[in-house]
Amino acid sequence: MAGGCKKKQPAERYDRVAVAALAAIPADASVVVGMDVAQLAQAAVVVRAVDQMLVRDPELAARLARLATDCGVDVARQIKTVHLALGPRAPGKGSAVPPSLLVATGQLSEPALTRCLQAGTGSGGGELSVRDVGGRPLYKLTEGARVLHLAFGQDDTVVIGADEGWVLAAVGSGAKVTTSKELGPLLAQVDRSAALWAVAVMDAELGQALSRVTGGKVGASPRALHGALDTRSGLAGTVAFAMATEGDAEALVGFARDEIQLLALAAQTLGLGRVVAKVRVERKGSEAQFRVALTDDEVRQVLSAIDRGQVSGQDAQPFNADAVDASIAAPGGDASTDAFVDAPRDAP
Repeated sequence: MAGGCKKKQPAERYDRVAVAALAAIPADASVVVGMDVAQLAQAAVVVRAVDQMLVRDPELAARLARLATDCGVDVARQIKTVHLALGPRAPGKGSAVPPSLLVATGQLSEPALTRCLQAGTGSGGGELSVRDVGGRPLYKLTEGARVLHLAFGQDDTVVIGADEGWVLAAVGSGAKVTTSKELGPLLAQVDRSAALWAVAVMDAELGQALSRVTGGKVGASPRALHGALDTRSGLAGTVAFAMATEGDAEALVGFARDEIQLLALAAQTLGLGRVVAKVRVERKGSEAQFRVALTDDEVRQVLSAIDRGQVSGQDAQPFNADAVDASIAAPGGDASTDAFVDAPRDAP
């Protein structure tokens, strides 16, 4: 009787709004990665990486093949953008895995995709269920201990995640990441037209690890980072770490330059000394900035050297440490290709 007399609480409602791509990422995200699928699909280094991944993971290859044949989904042609996001860690749960989301936008059809999922789970032993949440279908895909929730933000955008609450937040009317105090300014700085870009708020664990790796030279964790990889012409990458102080930024830059010298020395065995020497590191205010730009020929050289696994005769010069040290010591200088260009051509 007591239970029957309790006032029934109204069900939580999630306003149905049309969201797509970045606009589906909740404001409390701590990491966001954006991908332009068409650009990535045309990049030689990405194509090779995907090929190698599928060779090493036959189950993934089979899943993608089934997606293409049973669902009629061609990822490279039909998916326009993919956004990945990590949410905040739950309070008091220490190293518990934070919630994550995948947001795909492109030529997607909710009826077609749900029919595909129903057919796929039936043949694969999984289970697909659906319920209405605030006027929006929420799908639950269960395969053994693995559970995923899916919802459509609008006709061309699907949101997928293991945390039901975060999926609903993504397709709801709440604040999104572009209004975030931490990530909003970084999203304004990063090149979101690039093939791959990322923004992130860093946690204290990274700071402790960085302090150990640098022998205590870096005192505090980076506050945040932003970076992008452009594949439209060769390969151009940038990443910037927002440090706690200018001193920490200078320490990280100095440490990175030393490591690049060692890496360049090791890269000589693959004939990639010139390529490694193109990595630039500099401090701008309290930011430690890294950048590299490779031509199409240099990208092919890297892939060829990796495939061969042996020394290339094209640029296998010894590492000229004195020249690099002099370059770094020069006002405003950093490690440059001159150290490698000036090395004797006939050296072992």
